[in-house]
Amino acid sequence: MTRPEPEARADTHVFPLPHRDGLDPIPEFAALRREAPCARIKLPSGDPAWLVTRYADVRLVLGDPRFSRTRATRGTGPRIADVPTLPDSILAADPPVHTRLRKLVAAAFTARRAETMRRDIARLVDELLDNVAAHERPADLVTLFARPLPLAVICDLLGTPRADGDRLDAWCDALRSLTAISDTAVTHAVGEMTDYLGALVAAKRERPADDMLSVLIAARDREDRLSEDELVSFCLVLLAGGYGTTSDRLSGMIHLLLDEPERYRRLCREPDTIPGAAEELLRYAQTNVQANLRVATEDLRLGGVVIAEGDAVMAVNSSANHDESVFADPERLDFDRAYNPHLSFGHGVHHCVGAPLARVQVQEGLAGLVRRFPELRAAAPPVWKAGLKTRAPRTLPVSW
Repeated sequence: MTRPEPEARADTHVFPLPHRDGLDPIPEFAALRREAPCARIKLPSGDPAWLVTRYADVRLVLGDPRFSRTRATRGTGPRIADVPTLPDSILAADPPVHTRLRKLVAAAFTARRAETMRRDIARLVDELLDNVAAHERPADLVTLFARPLPLAVICDLLGTPRADGDRLDAWCDALRSLTAISDTAVTHAVGEMTDYLGALVAAKRERPADDMLSVLIAARDREDRLSEDELVSFCLVLLAGGYGTTSDRLSGMIHLLLDEPERYRRLCREPDTIPGAAEELLRYAQTNVQANLRVATEDLRLGGVVIAEGDAVMAVNSSANHDESVFADPERLDFDRAYNPHLSFGHGVHHCVGAPLARVQVQEGLAGLVRRFPELRAAAPPVWKAGLKTRAPRTLPVSW
């Protein structure tokens, strides 16, 4: 197949999308699903890519080995921005490298293991809510609750100090920057976080403990199952994903509940519905405005266009979660939704390894809130993060 020229294939659409505060449906995604489900875009780096927005196409890209993460992170291929891409991380690997790395942590993140942690997570939720109750009003639930909960969980699991939350928060935002800070600042943040984790690894080598970081170090030092760069990158991904992503999701869920108070009151009346409500909140919240790049390893057709070998593809799961052909009335937040095959944790080999643990945290977080604060209400509009690859509240002022 002759490789078509980009100019002949499709008009180029604006990317990143214009920023909007909130987590409600993004109209540009709806328009693209209708009119250009595989749309040509120019990335902040200047490289071209295809933006994929329909459910079936997104699921195919995420699950098909013809779309490579390694090709998008190594060599001179297309990039979202001119910043380090952590080529030694699990997020940048294809099988069999990805399979080898995932096996190292899979046992720590099973649904069964997450359930064994539920009681401790519920206890931590109660402790944090004690602090909220003692705080003057209005109180910021991001600072007092949505941020420290996943921070404590992932730090205790990995064996890293909870006290570094402010630095981790800044680094996590930097790693997800599209336009918020310069590429130079992102590169500096990646270097700082890598140095920080390298120092933690060195300290843990001197004093190993019963935690995941010690397990990973043993896999490196005694079993030679991963390289030193893979070890540090693994820690970075687990911290950023286990902390930053879960924090943003929890704070976003609370915002959506308080934004229409009847939603929150219903969970107060019917706390047994929280697990299903959490899944619907995960589906509805259009948190991601972009996704990790993949590169096609051969020519193929997708969404009515030719994807040529070497083309970059960005498949956005938050758009797929609003596909009208899969979800009835997708732009309605419906806690009674019976069929909800959302892709919020991804699909395929890169399906989020921490999904079971994240689910337990948001379920217990919401259950604790409605139990302790049935009169919880928004005290002021949230301040929103901007210029990132994700949308999330930076503050959530509340009263009760």
